[in-house]
Amino acid sequence: MRQKKTKFLLAVLAGVLAAILLAAGCGSSGNQPAKKDPIKFGVIGPYTGPNAKPGMSMKQGVQLAVEEINKAGGVKGRMLEPLFEDDASVPAQSVSATEKLVTKDEVAFLIGTFNSATTLADMKVIEREKTPMLVPIAVAIEITESGNKWVFRNAATNPMQAEQLMNYIYSQTKQRKFAIVHENTDYGKGLMNAVKAYVAAKGGEAIAESYSIGDTDFYAQLTKIKNYQPDGIIICGNLSEGSQITRQVKELGIKAQLYGFGGLSSFDFNKLAAGTNEGLIATSYFESTSPNPLAQNFVKAYKEKFNVEPDMFAAAIYEAVYIAKESMEKMGEQKDMAAFRAALRDALAKTKDMPGVQGPTTFDAKGQAVKQVMIVQWHNGQKKILFPDK
Repeated sequence: MRQKKTKFLLAVLAGVLAAILLAAGCGSSGNQPAKKDPIKFGVIGPYTGPNAKPGMSMKQGVQLAVEEINKAGGVKGRMLEPLFEDDASVPAQSVSATEKLVTKDEVAFLIGTFNSATTLADMKVIEREKTPMLVPIAVAIEITESGNKWVFRNAATNPMQAEQLMNYIYSQTKQRKFAIVHENTDYGKGLMNAVKAYVAAKGGEAIAESYSIGDTDFYAQLTKIKNYQPDGIIICGNLSEGSQITRQVKELGIKAQLYGFGGLSSFDFNKLAAGTNEGLIATSYFESTSPNPLAQNFVKAYKEKFNVEPDMFAAAIYEAVYIAKESMEKMGEQKDMAAFRAALRDALAKTKDMPGVQGPTTFDAKGQAVKQVMIVQWHNGQKKILFPDK
């Protein structure tokens, strides 16, 4: 009798153990496999401070891309999870954000930042920690000329933008005397140096006046420029200061064609300038009127989600998320985060002719993509594409 009871108890225990093992192997959903961990990545940008408006565009561009990718099944069944950190356009704050994301949060890769100075500061951390970083907006040439193999940029450099804008000016006008107003940062100085080098090579004339981020009074610099009587004034800065400069140019009655880069082609700049940007010509990475089918799909989805048209900052970072997705899909399984980051870096380096909302992307040996910017002009609060004409 005791022997039968012992056998019965052993059978019950075996059944319980089998049930436990089955539950552990299959998870709470019965015969479904365990859910895969998400792929975390960091997004560093100026969500506060003087560049908070483009920072918001960056955040929204990422949110839309992640939503689309996750809805379509993620990356090999793993969902993407963005972690946003604010750098307020301050290099020291950006470095702290990078350190946190890479070492504490253990993100697989980074996207950012908006400013060249913050990006250059962060690059020391990503090189030390061997973490890939996509740079969709910052344009200082040093970013991809530093020899840092962990950085990849899908935006035109300072020299690319300056050359393309100056080519347009020299081919379409007789202007040969310029005044450059630039922010005293890697971004501003890089553009200023590129413009001055171009003008000097063509036998023209150019002077330069600088300012600091956050400045609101440009009368001293602009009075010197007014006395110089240039054909054109080239603003190498972002929308907050740029809008104040255009206002004060009009107040001082300076008669010169206004030019700018990047942020000065955004609708946020247009609002701040309040009509003082009428006729200003600027470079743009992206326009919502682009005939590119990918761009049109992006514009439609962005407007539906955020009830506003996307600017070039949203487009550039949206494209960067898809570049990362494409590269991760080409990777094999990796045993740990260090191996994952290294494999992703190698996959990014092989990116060739990948279609995107800004056009195709191919990274060269330095991690730099060759990008053609557009030339646009403001008229009655709207932009006309001057180049390319088709």
